[in-house]
Amino acid sequence: MGKGIAAARRAGSAEHAAAIENLKDQLLIVFLKRLGGKARIPVAEVDDTGGDVLSFSLVDGEFNFETSKKQ
Repeated sequence: MGKGIAAARRAGSAEHAAAIENLKDQLLIVFLKRLGGKARIPVAEVDDTGGDVLSFSLVDGEFNFETSKKQ
């Protein structure tokens, strides 16, 4: 569970937390479809993301995603 989902639950917004959780699943599906429906990712590559963060926003009906290094 991401920090945003946990924060939504702590704030008493179980519905908001559930919506974010569902959104994560849908976004993974969209990303995988853009990659042709299949992807193989080595475990080491996933493990190597500990120093990265993913930011996203919704602007004019489009999701914007950006990765950056943790500060």
